Amino acid sequence: MKKSKKILLAAVAAFLLGGCGEDTPKVDDVATILDATVGSLYGTVSDISLDTETPHKVGDVLTFKVTPAADFSIRAVTVNNEPATKVEGQENVYSYTLKLGQNRIMATYDIDKEKDFVDAFKMNIPDEVFTKVMQAVPSNASESDRENKYYDFRRDGIEQVNMGGFINYVDGDTTHVETLNYGYTVKLRYLGIDTPESTSEIEEWGKSASNYNKSLWAKAKKTILMSQGWARGDEDKAATADGNQRSLAYIWYSEKDNPTKNDFKCLNLEMVYQGFSQGIGSVSDMGEDFYLAFDKANMSAEANKRHQYSGEVDPNYYYGNPVDLTLKELYMDGGVKSHYVDQKTLYRVTGYVSRKINGAFYIQDKASYAQSGTELPEAYGIYVFTYAQTDIAVGDKVSVIGALSEYSGNVQLQGISYNTINVNPNRDTLIISSGHEIKPIEMSAAQFDAKKSYDCVLVKFTDTLYGFNKTSTYQGQSQDSGEGGIWEVNKYNDHYPFYNSTNKLIFFAHAGSASGKEIRLTQDENILISYRTDTSYSYKFWGGGTVNYNPAGAQYVYPTVQESDKLMTKTFKAKIFNFTGICQNYVSSSGKTQQYQLVIVSPGDINITGVVSQ
Repeated sequence: MKKSKKILLAAVAAFLLGGCGEDTPKVDDVATILDATVGSLYGTVSDISLDTETPHKVGDVLTFKVTPAADFSIRAVTVNNEPATKVEGQENVYSYTLKLGQNRIMATYDIDKEKDFVDAFKMNIPDEVFTKVMQAVPSNASESDRENKYYDFRRDGIEQVNMGGFINYVDGDTTHVETLNYGYTVKLRYLGIDTPESTSEIEEWGKSASNYNKSLWAKAKKTILMSQGWARGDEDKAATADGNQRSLAYIWYSEKDNPTKNDFKCLNLEMVYQGFSQGIGSVSDMGEDFYLAFDKANMSAEANKRHQYSGEVDPNYYYGNPVDLTLKELYMDGGVKSHYVDQKTLYRVTGYVSRKINGAFYIQDKASYAQSGTELPEAYGIYVFTYAQTDIAVGDKVSVIGALSEYSGNVQLQGISYNTINVNPNRDTLIISSGHEIKPIEMSAAQFDAKKSYDCVLVKFTDTLYGFNKTSTYQGQSQDSGEGGIWEVNKYNDHYPFYNSTNKLIFFAHAGSASGKEIRLTQDENILISYRTDTSYSYKFWGGGTVNYNPAGAQYVYPTVQESDKLMTKTFKAKIFNFTGICQNYVSSSGKTQQYQLVIVSPGDINITGVVSQ
């Protein structure tokens, strides 16, 4: 029980026992005071004329002063949700005549609409830290100098981005970048914000937020990543990650070539200030300085009616009915009709579900295709990208509504909606019929090589495939071209090694014989294949080779670090197998490599018949 309540009960008891003094209020005349503004970051109540811990009489006059915090003005002052009376001649002093029971003081505030809260919020790190973070590692630096003289984002929680390196814009709060000092890829998830969706789901202002995020990166000449530990002032400042192994960060950027510390702006904060996201998090999560800055930025966005708060339509969101489109119409002369792929317009496409993987699925224009001799039939398919779990199944004929985008050279449908209650026929995916038998198109390696137009269509390879471990040369060094699996170290992070988080595999096989035509294959990250005592935790499961794996961490198997006695060694033999799966185009992220590949999306589609003799 709160102290004020105990005092009130004591006063009531004294009255009932007849022990109350002349000034003690009667039970039906008791008034108490509660200051409900305690702990507010936006203003304080002071100079309260009456004791808040002592019962008073109805009719007593309460006076108090309200002082707004910096950047705020008083909007309203109330007691018991009734306006308090402003005392003339005294700045921000208010009065109220007490009523029976509890009298609750409240104050609300308005933000300074004219202030630029992005420009006002500065990077609060020591000057010596800033000087160090602005230094790039020379190419001839020793490993000792690298560790002692230069910052590493994963280890130290702060580092510059290589602005001339790899950058992949995902959406409004996620970007993949390359670090300046150590050149590894970081999948960034922005701290303090959560913009509307624009990938697996499509929401109003999602694409606009994504575009604005990209525009800020495009303007940046220098960019610094900062961990949550730096923002909060934690002793441990190392970068942290979310459940999807995305590094959590505040991003600071400057449009100047040689910026000072005060030239940097917080990109996360700017997304909030522009009305693309409310600030998310608590004082304990963010630290008081960051929390208050983000909250002010959000209040400013609301007060100035920016973007999500504007009440206007989002120019990058599609409000109309879907445009009907056949799968065949998506393709022209073997390539996607690029004018369809605007990531905005909603299209309705009908097809048969050929394979499903996790929530996503593939559809094609027919359940089965008539084949005659060596002539391959026309067939068209598409990948439907979603994380949502639905009861859509292989063999369903479905009508799917979503936006079109391209990923690694393939057109895909994204941002779909699925409901079983209050279904919207102009937005939701509909199951038209079920139970159709899906028959793959049978093709040889020669036909596969010549066709090059079966994007996202189910095929059955008539040639037996022989796995092999393909090697290539990079910067004068021989290396494997295959990759993937949770027993393999992520290739993008050779300075700060960690194991892959999924079993996505890229590997190679020869068709028809151990020296036949080379085929590129991908195994979906949600698939696990087993053969005798082997399980596909490495791409070498298919192509052969030895894996050195240590549950204690990738650092124990990396060449520059001494191996521990917990090292696990597994030698695989290359597999011989028959394949049914998805035929798919593949374009590398650099755009320099393009080839067709086969994708394993179901364990039941693979029949391993033996191993390659070695």
